[in-house]
Amino acid sequence: MQIIFYIPLLMNCQLWCKRILLCLTFSLMCCAGFAHENLYKNARALQREGKFDEAIDAYKDYLMRPISEDTFTAQQQRWYTEALVQLMNSFQSMGEPEACISTLKEVFKASPTLQTQYLRDYYSILGYALSRTENMKEAEGTMLKALTLPLHQATPERYFRDYAYAAAVFYSNPDYQKEVINWCEEALHQAELCENTSGKQWVTAMLGSLYKRNGHFNKALSLYQQSKEEAQLRNDTLGTLNSLHALVDLFLYWDTPEYASIYAYEALRTENAMVLKNPMVSAQTYINIGRMMHQLGETDSVSAYTERARQICKSLPYNSGMVDVNLLNGTFLTERSGDSIKLGIHELEQVTKQATPINRAKAYHQLAQTYLKHGQPAIAETMLDSMYVLLHPTDATTYIRIDYAPILNHYLERKNYKQVERYTQLMLQERQIFKEKNLNFNIIESIVDLQTSQKQQELKLIQLRQTNQQLLFLFGIAVAATIVAIITVRSKKQRKQHVIQMKLAEKELSSLTTQLIQSNAEKKIRAQEIKDILDDKDKRQELEALTPTLLQTSGETKFRQCFELIYPLFLPRLRDRVPSITRREELLSMLIVMKQDNKRIAELLAIAPRSVLMLRHRFRQKIGITTDLSLEDFIAETLIQENTPDTPPSTHTDV
Repeated sequence: MQIIFYIPLLMNCQLWCKRILLCLTFSLMCCAGFAHENLYKNARALQREGKFDEAIDAYKDYLMRPISEDTFTAQQQRWYTEALVQLMNSFQSMGEPEACISTLKEVFKASPTLQTQYLRDYYSILGYALSRTENMKEAEGTMLKALTLPLHQATPERYFRDYAYAAAVFYSNPDYQKEVINWCEEALHQAELCENTSGKQWVTAMLGSLYKRNGHFNKALSLYQQSKEEAQLRNDTLGTLNSLHALVDLFLYWDTPEYASIYAYEALRTENAMVLKNPMVSAQTYINIGRMMHQLGETDSVSAYTERARQICKSLPYNSGMVDVNLLNGTFLTERSGDSIKLGIHELEQVTKQATPINRAKAYHQLAQTYLKHGQPAIAETMLDSMYVLLHPTDATTYIRIDYAPILNHYLERKNYKQVERYTQLMLQERQIFKEKNLNFNIIESIVDLQTSQKQQELKLIQLRQTNQQLLFLFGIAVAATIVAIITVRSKKQRKQHVIQMKLAEKELSSLTTQLIQSNAEKKIRAQEIKDILDDKDKRQELEALTPTLLQTSGETKFRQCFELIYPLFLPRLRDRVPSITRREELLSMLIVMKQDNKRIAELLAIAPRSVLMLRHRFRQKIGITTDLSLEDFIAETLIQENTPDTPPSTHTDV
């Protein structure tokens, strides 16, 4: 009987134990979910602040942590794929596409989740990241593989990303132009189904460029305008810039640089207002202004903007910016005389070796024109043949701006009627397409009329303000007479107040004089202390031991003490010029004073060379110095007063 009595009690205990275990398990799952959410949000916050190194580490930590698919919510799944995209974007913002590839592969190896549930997402993002390097063959193969894989828990956002990235990867491949247009159109269709997507303007601009390339100028212009308006409504600065660049390119192709200048300068204003800049987009802004100046004949300004773009493109893959620099500068130089022609030919030859087919065709065209002009017809014909093959890879013809007159004259002189027929046919086809150009000028004129109307309204407002100012002036004269009478009455009272204020001012002046005397006395004491230290043999030996290695051997405190004895005014003056300077930025400045290069600084601070470059970049931004002034120049300016007579000579010897 006792056993029978305890059986229900035991069963009830087991039931409660199961309930408690389920509650504990659910609580642990919730905690894990919150931890993942916080990691992702922290990484996004760091990225928005421009702390890309820290953001990359946070994204890696988030992606490489083990997760349970059973408890992974739909929102967390979106964060997971978005984290992959933003990891890539952080590297793109830093201009480090090669490092991006190695990091993506590292994360993939360490994450079973990527290898199973998110395999298509990984290959899609990896394919696009590869396209930002010079390895286009691997990029195309990876993207095609991605499109054959199933999409786990598909969403419009993820389809939009895949089609947009596929279009970008194959954008310059002449054998895939129809597919690229289809991918762009499908991406835009998916964008309409998305709750939020920031890349729609980018795809719209890309599709517009494809329409322009294939002669559909009216479609291109309409898309560019639509893309620009949507980006501005969303406050999407990057999308606005992409659309403005596309509009500049279209008007330059139409040989209407006066219209291109409107959008080129708007792009420059937008670029200057950006806090977090994208190197590839920034370079394109300056390149477009250089191209616009070149077509307008303002040659003095072309080199300046080209050089600014060149400095930005040095750290980027060739086809992400430097190709446009070589093409523009090569064209500009070959149109001049003397040694400039050889330099221009060299830059254009770089394009023919490394660029995409369209840009190679443009380079061959300019080289052909140069050789025809300077009496080298055989080489010119070779260049023209290469250009023609690149523009006609399939049945579809790609159009670039061609100067047909010298080409036709050359082949007529040679009685090469086959080539005359070829280029005459090409010219007629282009002119037929350019009939749309004349039709579209109605749209262009409407745009200009709208902008002119806005300017007229602004002028009316200015005139109205001027009229109001005149009325205010007349009213002021009337009021002035009344005020003079009031001032006369109050002047007596103010005189008494002035006497009191003068006495207070004299007291303040006396106090300041006393403080100045004390300051000079303290300065002399400081100078004497330094002199005593230098006279003391042991102290002098200690100062002479100041080398960069001291930072590693004796620590930061000892290093700072010795440095401040030798350069007593440097750090105070640096803190005055940069009030928000950090401890690490001070150490960077001290090591620059000691003539240490980036590699040595990385060793002394125990950080990666890439982190030194980012530290220098952020410090330059904080200081606000221009590209014309190097960080070393800024440090040297701060150090100048160290050589004044009041400062003892340095005993430091660089190592």
